[in-house]
Amino acid sequence: MHEKFGLSGDTKIQYLSVNQMPGSDPVIFIPGAVVNAEEFYEPIKDIVNFHFIIISLRGLGKSSKPVNGYSMDHFVSDIDSVVQAEGLNEFWLAGHSVGAGIASAYAVKHPDKVKGLILADYPPGYPKFTPEWGKMVRENHPDTDDNFINGVITESEKHFFPDELATAKVRVLMIKGDGEDSLLTKDLAERVLSKISGASLKVISGCGHEMFNEKSEEVLSIIEEFMK
Repeated sequence: MHEKFGLSGDTKIQYLSVNQMPGSDPVIFIPGAVVNAEEFYEPIKDIVNFHFIIISLRGLGKSSKPVNGYSMDHFVSDIDSVVQAEGLNEFWLAGHSVGAGIASAYAVKHPDKVKGLILADYPPGYPKFTPEWGKMVRENHPDTDDNFINGVITESEKHFFPDELATAKVRVLMIKGDGEDSLLTKDLAERVLSKISGASLKVISGCGHEMFNEKSEEVLSIIEEFMK
């Protein structure tokens, strides 16, 4: 595993490159809302066996924590800074929870670069973050930077991407758990499948929202199969 940094404007973006293989097209991964690259890597570090790049978006991990600049477009530029730093022309793009929504936003803007989009237990959409969400984060994740929390509350805007992904002809795989805490509901999944031709859904039994902790080997196997 190699720790690296990209530059999104003046903002430093931390990322981890795992199993780097010359000539391979990696999976670029965006963790959930307040999860940094190192936290996400920990439960999968002994089992992931393909080229995997995990990003700490601005405000998280060792990435810069500016006062402003936390819109969806800023997060998309964070991903692109890593793409540029690695000199990638094509890659697979994945995200878990809200990270799946940010990955969707990138795929809409750069469909020519994305070989396939993997959405782990979240629809292709982005929420409007609320002060109530900020209070919950401060209670449950007290180490989260205040600039990040305040920034996403102020600058986030709700958006749903299925129509744009369909127009861009992006290949989409959704993975959901069957547990009660799954954030990719059956209705949402069916709505996405009806809009995006060729989109597919894999359901993991005995698994909730935290699938990379609960069923990491199965999730990674599904991703690897999709890449083939």
